Amino acid sequence: MPNRRRLLWIVPIVVVGAAVAYTAWLAWQVQGDLRGAESSVTRLKDSLDDKDPSSRDAAVAALRADARSAADRTDGVWWSALTHVPAVGDDAAGVQAMSSSLNTIANEGVQPLSDSVQDVDHVLVDGRIDVAAVRDLQQPVGQAQRAFAAAAGDVSGLDSSGYVGPLRSRFQRYASLVDDTAAALGSAEKATEVLPGVAGADGPRDYLLVFQNNAEIRATGGLPGSWARLHAENGRLQIVQQGTANEFPERATPILPLTKAELALHHEPLGTYFHDANFTPDFPRAAELWTARWQEKYPTQLDGVLSLDPVAMSYLLEGTGPVRVGDLTLTSDNAVEELLNRPYRDLGPAAQDVLFAKAARAIFEASTADLASPMRFVEGLDRAAREGRFLFAPRDPAERKALAGTRVEGALTADDGQTPHVDIALNDGTGSKMSYYLRYWADLKAIKCQAGQQTLTGSMTLNQNISVAEAAKLPPYLTGGGQFGVHPGKQIVLIPLFGPYGGTIDHISVNGKSLDDVAQIVDYRGRPATVVFAQLSSSKEVVFNWTMTTGKGQTGNPELGMTPSIVPGNNDATFKSAC
Repeated sequence: MPNRRRLLWIVPIVVVGAAVAYTAWLAWQVQGDLRGAESSVTRLKDSLDDKDPSSRDAAVAALRADARSAADRTDGVWWSALTHVPAVGDDAAGVQAMSSSLNTIANEGVQPLSDSVQDVDHVLVDGRIDVAAVRDLQQPVGQAQRAFAAAAGDVSGLDSSGYVGPLRSRFQRYASLVDDTAAALGSAEKATEVLPGVAGADGPRDYLLVFQNNAEIRATGGLPGSWARLHAENGRLQIVQQGTANEFPERATPILPLTKAELALHHEPLGTYFHDANFTPDFPRAAELWTARWQEKYPTQLDGVLSLDPVAMSYLLEGTGPVRVGDLTLTSDNAVEELLNRPYRDLGPAAQDVLFAKAARAIFEASTADLASPMRFVEGLDRAAREGRFLFAPRDPAERKALAGTRVEGALTADDGQTPHVDIALNDGTGSKMSYYLRYWADLKAIKCQAGQQTLTGSMTLNQNISVAEAAKLPPYLTGGGQFGVHPGKQIVLIPLFGPYGGTIDHISVNGKSLDDVAQIVDYRGRPATVVFAQLSSSKEVVFNWTMTTGKGQTGNPELGMTPSIVPGNNDATFKSAC
């Protein structure tokens, strides 16, 4: 009898031990699959850079095999049961979702992109866009976009905050990468749709290309100090005219009627001064004002307005390789400093204009010639677009519709039903190039959800990345020389703040001092908006805080949009809903 009893309690222990051992073995196998897939992705990227088809095909095959294995191991009854086990269930669910997502990408998304890599190399031939090659890319890019969107859906909505450390960071990195790639492919799909017409396949086109100078910040990026007219015909793009904003003197009256909200937020210079047309963060509106000024002076009918900033140019240089501008060699590493700071230290205004014109033409010509790395160039252009550094406002209605809602459009968001949008713009009020030293960051938090509305709190911090002693040594052209009543070395930043559509701005303070009694809140196309002033020196930070209420039904994740800065990277962010 004792032996039988001993056997009765030993059996469960053996069963549990076997289950634990099998689970550990299965998890180890899945981990190996996922690591193998990660290694395959690295090999795939290297093969694309090296233009090695055989290595590329081998990497794709290995990725598909590893992804399929991980998905199969986590799709069975045993692993599904693990997702309900306390303490480890959420981790098991995360691994299962990531494996399924990766399998979708490997088997439905990567292959069409891999097969079309050679087509990317043939898009630009002898300085001309091959329209047929662009159209050939529409189907594989669209297929890949749908696969990545589905893969992003597999991992979206999962709360990874409770995952074990290594899994949490890997899951979050993976989810972010897949989501970004799906968005990038969506932009690429739209680009293949509109690019043939934009490149003049259906007839000649002319565009105003505005170079935004981040050293003197504006709501859409920077001062529109220089420009070029691009002519597109049968896929060939050429710079046929160049100039500066000074060719458009200030008008006595706005070039176009301004709304009451525009006058309250940006005042008449928005419409009278070419340099200030992008005081509005709404790029299509800025393009409309620039176009009106252009048509007033020149007979050429414009088909749209594009813009780039030097940070975007630095991304493009990763694909073109170094570019010579006189005695200067511009690279992806030095372009920002050489274009946005050194000229104001070493050159006079006339010499600056000459340098900027030559640099713009040299980078443009390098971008439309044989590229050192077409893939890196496309990646750089995509990065510039995602960060709001490459913007395009076409005249053609069909092209406007295709770009609607994309970051390339650069439009200030209106009502999309569920998402609360908060936008922060920045404009220099010093008449200087001190924005080169401007640093800023912001945060947003949803703290309450009630009756289909959220309460949002946010903060923004600004400072200067230069010491008081160094700022005092800067030349007058760079500091502004004390114009507008600003002491040299300091700067004033005007900050238009836009709350969610149909919502309210309830409270604003700067460095703890309430502005509720003096802030002028206006209705800007259905969104509450106001302007905050910040005076910066090198010795202290300026922090302003706000509280907002969203419109009714806006229960989605709040999204924050901000003017791109001199610092590479994306200032836009999405935050967790309180609903």
